[in-house]
Amino acid sequence: MAEHVLKENELMTISDELGDIPEGRRHLGLYYHDMRYLSIFDLTINGQKPRLLASSSEQNYVCDIQLANPTTELADGTAALARTISIRRSRYLKDGLHERISLYNHNPFPVPVELTLTFGSDFCDIFEIRGLERVERGTVSLPLFADSRLVLGYSGLDRVNRRTKVVFDTAPSRVEVEDVPFYLQVRRPSTFLPDAAEAGVMSLFHPTCAKVHWDLILQPRTPPCITFHILVTDGEPTPSVEPFEQGFSQIKDSYEDWRAQCAKLETDHELFNRLLQRSILDLRLLMEQTPDGSVPAAGIPWFSCIFGRDSLITSLQVLVLNPELAKSTLRFLARHQGSEVDPWREEQPGKIVHEIRKGELANLEQIPHRAYYGSVDATPLFLLLFAEVMKWLDDDDFYQELLPAAKRALKWMEQYGDLDGDGYLEYISQAQGRLNEQGWKDSRGSLNYPDGSPVSHPVALVEVQGYAYRALSDMAELLRRKGEIALARRLSEKAAALKVNFNRDFWLERQGFLAQALDSNKKPVELLTSNPGHCLFCGILDEEKARYVVSRLSAAEMACGWGIRTESSRSPRFNPMSYHIGSIWPHDNSLIIAGIKRYGYHWEVEEIISQLFQASQFFPYSRFPELYCGFARDQEAHSVPAEYPVSSSPQAWAAGSAILLFQSMLGLQPDAANKRLYLSPRLPSWLKSTSVQNLRIGQGTVDLHFERREEETSFEIARNTAGVEVVIPAR
Repeated sequence: MAEHVLKENELMTISDELGDIPEGRRHLGLYYHDMRYLSIFDLTINGQKPRLLASSSEQNYVCDIQLANPTTELADGTAALARTISIRRSRYLKDGLHERISLYNHNPFPVPVELTLTFGSDFCDIFEIRGLERVERGTVSLPLFADSRLVLGYSGLDRVNRRTKVVFDTAPSRVEVEDVPFYLQVRRPSTFLPDAAEAGVMSLFHPTCAKVHWDLILQPRTPPCITFHILVTDGEPTPSVEPFEQGFSQIKDSYEDWRAQCAKLETDHELFNRLLQRSILDLRLLMEQTPDGSVPAAGIPWFSCIFGRDSLITSLQVLVLNPELAKSTLRFLARHQGSEVDPWREEQPGKIVHEIRKGELANLEQIPHRAYYGSVDATPLFLLLFAEVMKWLDDDDFYQELLPAAKRALKWMEQYGDLDGDGYLEYISQAQGRLNEQGWKDSRGSLNYPDGSPVSHPVALVEVQGYAYRALSDMAELLRRKGEIALARRLSEKAAALKVNFNRDFWLERQGFLAQALDSNKKPVELLTSNPGHCLFCGILDEEKARYVVSRLSAAEMACGWGIRTESSRSPRFNPMSYHIGSIWPHDNSLIIAGIKRYGYHWEVEEIISQLFQASQFFPYSRFPELYCGFARDQEAHSVPAEYPVSSSPQAWAAGSAILLFQSMLGLQPDAANKRLYLSPRLPSWLKSTSVQNLRIGQGTVDLHFERREEETSFEIARNTAGVEVVIPAR
């Protein structure tokens, strides 16, 4: 069943295809700061649900839903037949949810109708909605209506008074407060991780609702409109109400402003252009405004907040599009960098935060997520992104601003990240109930031995060593260029030693592949997974070993026709419908493809990009979801990629994937300090030409055009205010 997602800054709404939030669809609602401010929001006409004709939220800033009436019996014994009254709902978010309902009577006679909207809110924390049982809750107030305003309220145990205020431009005919609150017993959903489904039931709070009625006489060809504004607050002043058209124009303009700030990426393939534009729109939708600038939230519905790992990888993926996103992400994460040892939050000095939440449970410290640091990879990724931004921009002011945080992150890697002094980054969850696995594959069962038993901790993940190597080597290069010779030399030596030891300890000679991890005894976890592909991206693999890794990743056991699976189909625990042990993640693929390109395997890059592109065409709006199932493509049966039921969509690093795929096609790598641009372009057979305009390098921009002729791809520079020299690397 289709759903509509709108998000603007920290406000998010998820509704069904009619635009409603019916009770029982657990994740639907209007959310702010990890709390649900509307859990029931239903429209009826004459007591019946309208009929859906069409609905779309494709542009991300507006949801437009076209409905029609069911057959309505009139008092004089006649009837207004079905689909003779048009009902259109138009909605956007901007400091609140703003909606206009337009009606049009196509009958030649007046039709009396009763339009009713039902409002109710359980004010649940999003962790409750995900399945966490609470012993105590605050107090939900009775709905109050006065002066064309309806107020739903909640006094939280965290002493925050939350309010949902509905302001009606068109005064209702009457408002009824009906029902008493009660609890329903419903089947328990998956808990914190999508693969962690539990049997049994849990309580669902049904709040007291308000039914708002308009008694209308619809005259033929005289369209009335009902406009209202749903404003939310958790103690701060309630936003002011502005005219519907004015707010809509402003939010639309903000999307155009975002496009104007980005490089222009185009190809001669309409469907691939659509994928690129979808990614750009989704990135804008997921932005959260912070004192440090715009930072991408992770994904909707469960992860609509800033995540260290997700925001860093997304920013890395889209440097070719807009490097300012990376700068604001780095600033934000530096401001929230760990400063003390706190086992409850898994915080340590210099560590980069994993997840920041603002809901009631976080405020009460019943969960550690007010600022939770339980990831092993965010800190090296922070350094990796910082060094990469400097390759693009060579911004001395930014370098000086971020350098203290970078040095603290380097110190964390040495003092806290390497638990036993062997040069590898390891982790062990420090407190009961936290994330047990702290790499990007963090679901239950994602890191087991081949027999299915859990891997003993502490664990050194294969991809994390790759991130650490690239962080050390790239930071060494940057520091050397900036004059910090002694520190640069020490980091280079550490990186070189890590590479030698890694290629020795993680290599599985018999399989011709890399282990997923080393366990507490430094024993390799011998599973064929996608994780080693990230090591290609980081350049830690010896050339000969890289050849074997590329071969295995591009074979049918991994590259199934829709992209590279997270685990080989030959694995004893392979499940294409799992979260992490056989599914396909676009962001995982994008990093792997960039790595394969780095090692010069152009045919494999073209093949896997083609698989992902073909898969994208089957998803709504050509939107890459967080993940999808890893079933093999059956071309004779014309199979299609299978959706994963609880995949986040839109999701930030899924949106960033298409941008990084585009960059990988061109083999585009900048060196702003030396005013060079490295290119190794090879367009796939289904593309004839591409172009990049306003590509930012240093203080200037470059326009490039690429053309494929037979097997060769040529390029020309149309404009070059950055003054860069183009270099074609030998490989």
